[in-house]
Amino acid sequence: MSDNALESEVKAEIRRRSDNFERFFRNGQAAELVADYYVDEPLMSAPDMPLLRSRAEIQKVFEGLVQQFAEARLFNEIVRVSGDRAYELGRCEIVGKDGSQSDCRYLIVWRKAADGWRVETDFFAFGKLF
Repeated sequence: MSDNALESEVKAEIRRRSDNFERFFRNGQAAELVADYYVDEPLMSAPDMPLLRSRAEIQKVFEGLVQQFAEARLFNEIVRVSGDRAYELGRCEIVGKDGSQSDCRYLIVWRKAADGWRVETDFFAFGKLF
C-alpha cells in the first residue's frame, strides 16, 4: 500500500471514529464513547485536571461533559501517519444544553490496535485552534 493510500485509509478511519464520538456524545453515552474511541490504557490531559491514565477516569470526565453539553462536533484539521501511530491536530465545537457554543482544540496520538485505530493519548484545551 502506498503512503498516500495508507494516509487516506487512516484519515477515513479517524473520521469514522470521530463520527461515532459525536453520536455517542449527543446521545449521552459516555461509556460507549470511551469504549469505541480509546485504547485499553489511554492517557488524557484535560483542563484543570491531573493526567488521566485509564478508561474509567476518562469516562468520568465524559459523564460530566455529556451532562453539561448537548453536542460536540470534531474537525480533523491535520492528520499525519507514521507506522502504527497517527497524529491529529483538531478543533471541536461544543454546544451547551442552553444553546451556547464553546470552542476547544486538541492533539491526539492514534494507535493502530487489533480492532482499528484508537486514541492512545488525548490532550485538549478550551479556546480556538485558529
